Amino acid sequence: MVGMSNEKQVSKHTDAAERHEALRAESIERSDTDGFVSQWANGLAAQREREEALLAEHGGRWAFPALFDLTGELVPAKLIRTQYGNAWLLLSTDDPYGSSEGLVSRSRARKAERRRQTMAAKGYREGFVYATARVAVVGDSAATGLSGATSVRYSIVRSDGGFSRDVIFARWDDEDFQ
Repeated sequence: MVGMSNEKQVSKHTDAAERHEALRAESIERSDTDGFVSQWANGLAAQREREEALLAEHGGRWAFPALFDLTGELVPAKLIRTQYGNAWLLLSTDDPYGSSEGLVSRSRARKAERRRQTMAAKGYREGFVYATARVAVVGDSAATGLSGATSVRYSIVRSDGGFSRDVIFARWDDEDFQ
């Protein structure tokens, strides 16, 4: 919302989420699970509003993984899903929709030091940047029918196509996975 402060946006989305949660609870009370579609829809709408409030609290930016060279310079690359897991698609230019120059697979090591060593051997380092973001519907692209509908959720995603230089450095990838 242009002209609306972050605090007002947070309040607006939080209030809307509470209204949807109340409608969901009312439907459950009134019709048990007979109203499962409206209960699901209100739950999903409440989730969207909670995500919008969270994003507003952070000024419309969110932390996302980014690829850097070994000198700490941002590399034009975006994270994509492959059949073998997530990988960095190296971009020919700063255009996230432009041509690519190849893939760099990510390390799956639990220890941050091992991930750093693996990526350094490829000439890269991973970190996080604050990039502009939006709330979007995400889900299992292979699911269909009711199972497809129930896999839908809202999530905060990059709004820049996966790469932009209009980012703020957040931190290096230095936390161990459990």
